[in-house]
Amino acid sequence: MRRLHILSIALGTMILVMSSGCKKYLDVNTDPDRPVSAPPGAVLSGSQVALAYVLGGADFSLVTGILTNQVDGADRQFAAYQKYLLVADNFTNPWGTIYQNAMNNFVELRKVAEEKKYPHFAGISKVLTAYTLCASTDVWGDIPYSDAFKGLSFQFKSKYDKQQDIYKTIDQLLTDAIKDLNTPNSAAGTLPGGSDLMYGGSAASWIKFANSIRLRILIHQTKRDPNAAQKVVDAAGAAGGLISAGKDDAQLNFLNDEKRANPLYQFNSQRDGYASYGASDMFVQMGALSDPRIDKYLPGGFYDQISSPVLYITSYEVNFILAEAHARLGHVAQAKSYYEAAIKGSFDKVGADIGDYLTRIGVSFDAATTDDARLALIMTQKYYAMYLQSESFADWRRTGIPALVSKNAGQEIPRRLPYPQTELSYNKENVPTGITLTSRVWWDQ
Repeated sequence: MRRLHILSIALGTMILVMSSGCKKYLDVNTDPDRPVSAPPGAVLSGSQVALAYVLGGADFSLVTGILTNQVDGADRQFAAYQKYLLVADNFTNPWGTIYQNAMNNFVELRKVAEEKKYPHFAGISKVLTAYTLCASTDVWGDIPYSDAFKGLSFQFKSKYDKQQDIYKTIDQLLTDAIKDLNTPNSAAGTLPGGSDLMYGGSAASWIKFANSIRLRILIHQTKRDPNAAQKVVDAAGAAGGLISAGKDDAQLNFLNDEKRANPLYQFNSQRDGYASYGASDMFVQMGALSDPRIDKYLPGGFYDQISSPVLYITSYEVNFILAEAHARLGHVAQAKSYYEAAIKGSFDKVGADIGDYLTRIGVSFDAATTDDARLALIMTQKYYAMYLQSESFADWRRTGIPALVSKNAGQEIPRRLPYPQTELSYNKENVPTGITLTSRVWWDQ
């Protein structure tokens, strides 16, 4: 109950901030030289909510869903997205929310936590920074980090880091976070407790989350690193374990309150008709398999109820990563085991009855008799399972599975989001040049 009370306060604070905006349903104003003066717990709670709103909201989940043919854009700017007209001004808000309301606060929280010797707060802030960097660089490529967050020194124009360097930073943040989180409670000073809206301050759960993020960044590099699959398998044995059950899932739950509701629920309620669900290519494919999850995916189902969670990394995603890695290494039995566990986990998550689904034609792992066929099966089922999660956009770009058909004849499907107008207007000298919507990020080359 205490966590729900804190979430209510954090969401209330976010709503006060958002109410002064005017452009979008989630218009968060930014103040580049605002110091973090609140208690660490309040900063953590508010930042977690800010991150969930932007990554689980329309600007990420629906836009990448449109690009991967999971949903369709039907009206206003979403009709433009359907035509692949992604313009810089439409991504100013999510960029600002990510950098100011999430990452800037994570970085400041880490500084305060390290100064006061609160290693669990520091570790959590590092895991969240790593996750946010991963989600951001995967859609934008090169982004600011090492030269960012210097507003208190009146330095507002940040240089961009190469994506490969961002990935190294993510890896180091995870390593440092795990070290912090392994500090015994008795030596960790003030503990996050209920101010941590995701895991209630459980250091063991945050270590599982950190280890699982590492698997994600390793599998992203299958085009760049011929040893990526083996590195995933090796990393799966990390001390502290992985997110391996639904109870371990990294997610943020919302409340049964119109003012403290899931961001997609808010979007669909306030922008009814902007997006179209149920007729996209993905639903057609799932319909051909009589997939029981379809009803759970439609409006009013699992993903956009008033109190639906925003998912970061789930046990079924981890199992799909491991299934892919083992399939790439020719470990057929292990690949099958993780593949079937992943599908079961997806059904369990959304509350669907799996029945005989695993033995159906087009789903049965045993019917896939070549390495390519097994990989295609794994990635296609992962695509269905990762509905409205931007990770599907990363998976398609690095594997080409499923074989998406452009919504617009003669046009390539975009492979990234445009840099926001604020960066082009106020930090132009640092924004990478020669970039188009079809330019490939580092791990996609």
